[in-house]
Parts: sequence; C-alpha cells; structure tokens
Amino acid sequence: MSAQLGRHIPGLLAAFLMAVFTFGCSPKQPPQQPLAFWPPPPAPPRIALLRTVSGSADFDQHPSFMERLGEVILGPRRHNLLRPQGVAVHDDQCLYVTDLELQGVHLFNFHSSKSSFIDRAGKVFFVSPVAVAVCDDRIAVADSALKKVFLLKPDGKLENTLEKPGGFERPTGLAFDPQAKLIYVVDTLANEVCVFELSGRLLRRFGSPGREPGQFNYPTYVFVDNTGRVYVTDSLNFRVQVFDRQGRFLFDIGELGDASGYLAVPKGVGVDSFGNIYVVDSRFSVVQVYDQQGRFLLAFGGPGEKAGAFQVPSGLTVDASNRIFVCDSYNSRVQIFQYIGTDDEQASSNR
Repeated sequence: MSAQLGRHIPGLLAAFLMAVFTFGCSPKQPPQQPLAFWPPPPAPPRIALLRTVSGSADFDQHPSFMERLGEVILGPRRHNLLRPQGVAVHDDQCLYVTDLELQGVHLFNFHSSKSSFIDRAGKVFFVSPVAVAVCDDRIAVADSALKKVFLLKPDGKLENTLEKPGGFERPTGLAFDPQAKLIYVVDTLANEVCVFELSGRLLRRFGSPGREPGQFNYPTYVFVDNTGRVYVTDSLNFRVQVFDRQGRFLFDIGELGDASGYLAVPKGVGVDSFGNIYVVDSRFSVVQVYDQQGRFLLAFGGPGEKAGAFQVPSGLTVDASNRIFVCDSYNSRVQIFQYIGTDDEQASSNR
C-alpha cells in the first residue's frame, strides 16, 4: 500500500460511514395505495391487493448504522423468498413463511420492519418445511420430508416434537384453534387429520381414504375459523370439507371443474371474520371466495407474473384484520390482499 493511498483512507472511511449513517436514518416511505381491485370497475370492489413481499429487502429498507456496517464487514444478511409454501400471521404483526427451496422459515415483522430466518429445529435442519402455524407464543412447523412437526419458540428454539403412533407419513397442513388450544395436523399420505393439545398429547384423529363425506384423497391444508369450524383442502377429491371441533363432517365446497365455483387442485384455505371462505386453486392460479353456506361469490388472481396474478399458489391464511395472505410459490412472493366488504358488512362491523 502506498503512503499516498494510506493518507486517503481515513477520509474515504469517514465519507463511507457518513453515507451509511445517512441511508440508515432516512425516513420511512408512507404506505402505498392498493395495487389492484376485484371485481374490476364499475362493480363495487370487494378485494384489494395491498402489497407483495419477496424478501427481507421489503422490510429492512432502512437498516441502522450498525446493521449496515455489519453487512460491510460480514457480508449481506438479507434473504429472498424462493419457493414459499405455507404462511401464518401472529397478532397482525409477524409474518411467518415456509420456504421449500431455502429449507427454512422466514419471519417478517411489520411493526419493526425487521426480518430473520429459521433453518433448524434444535440441532435438526429443516429439509422440506411445508406449513407453519402460530400457537399462542409458539410456532409449529411441519416438515414433510423429515415426517415431523416441531413446536418452537418464536426465536426458533425447539420446545417439543408432536408424535402420533406409528409416526406421520407426510405431515403438511397446520392450523391452531386459539379458543380450544388445539393444533390440527394434516397427514396427507395417511388421509387423516390429527388433533393435538399444546402439551403434545394426541387428542383425536379423523378421516380415512375415500371419496365419501369425511374421507380424504390427498388432503393438504387446514384452517380453523373463529367459531371452531375446521376447513380441510381435500385436494384430489377437488373439494374443501368442513368439520366441527370433534371432527364431525358438516358440509363440503366445490367439485371438479374449470368454471367459477368449481375446483381443480385446492391447496390452501382461510376464513375471514364475516365467514367468507377463501380457497386457493393451484391448478388455475386463482383464489375463489365462497359465503358461509359454500355458495360461490367471486374469484381473484389468475395465471401470470404481474401483481395480483399467481403461478402455482399454495398456502393461504387470513388474519384478524381480514387481510388475505397467499403464497405465490413460483413467483417467489407472498401477496397480501384485503377484503373490503359490502356496505352492510362494514356498517355491522362498526357497531
């Protein structure tokens, strides 16, 4: 190193640090307006696309001085979604997304605008994490390749492993009933749903192979609404089946077809506070919306790469604010929609 270059190093370093500090302290941008609406005008809008999440850069846009300095020394620590598969939300604030390609779980915090990544349960690295559920102050992660369901602390520390006699064949969908404190696990290859207490004790199982009510053919995802009803995407029976907390069949939604209200490969289901039922159809890359009786209302999405379109969507969840989170798997993003509601629904919710 020449003496001339050495004399310039303190000044260059000072300029760099000032740039990093200035960037790190820049003000946050105001929230953006919705990107799209369904149905299109002139019909009254019912669904709005709020934003898309493709990775930590969507959150860590204004890192602190020390975080920026750490990236210079240790290298970038940001992570992008590659193949999101399952999604869960905690207190309308923390977004958890399983990633099959990266073999882990992303955590994005809407409040702090920070993100992190969990790649293991204790000493066991994830191989095929397909689903995640928030269970009070813990998260459950289903790994279909390891044939395990792990119960973790929010920081990723292993607390427990859910077990069933003979072991899971292929655990996929997860859901939590916060009122009854129950965890629902879909075991796809066993064609059944297992119900656990938070302690890890297996409480009951329901389902068997077949096409009759209460039977399954490759079930995938599950959701529990605020009344305790359990919704299961019965993928290769081309329907969603609805059960009570005891696993008793109530009714089903959909049948094989390519028109509105029909389903091809349902892989993801959620319910909002008004009782509207959202079903991902992975085959046709749309989300179909049904009322509480299973009657078709509308669909949104469609194949493509633009905002609001999907490529092989999978997991879906709905939070307490009626935001709909959809894993747009082969577009490597999660898209976040908002149910707007009719005038009567909005009036009743404001009472």
